[in-house]
Amino acid sequence: MTAMIDITNAEKTFTMHLQGGVELPVVRGVSFHVEPGECVVLSGPSGAGKSSILKMIFGSYRCDAGQVLVRHENLLVDIAASEPRVILALRKRAIGYVSQFLRAVPRVPAIDVVAESLLANGEP
Repeated sequence: MTAMIDITNAEKTFTMHLQGGVELPVVRGVSFHVEPGECVVLSGPSGAGKSSILKMIFGSYRCDAGQVLVRHENLLVDIAASEPRVILALRKRAIGYVSQFLRAVPRVPAIDVVAESLLANGEP
């Protein structure tokens, strides 16, 4: 397998504690993979779970079920089962996330925002 990202049956439910413990299943049975150099698009209506899927890949949200594998140094690491220190190491070297609510500095090109971590790691 050469996939950079491989997601299998990922699920995420939020519990609304201030609403009597109501559970909202936001992601169910999501599976896909992304090959090196491939460009993919997550599309769908508002509330479909696109941002939740991205946050599961980044490790901000824990999966309730399934696997979220990310290639790092030729190994596939399961974000869904990793310790926080492993996720932090992946964020430093393998994955990044730019929120849709990013408050970028005016007149700074998007490529500079995305490349910031590469430059911090000594990449040209």
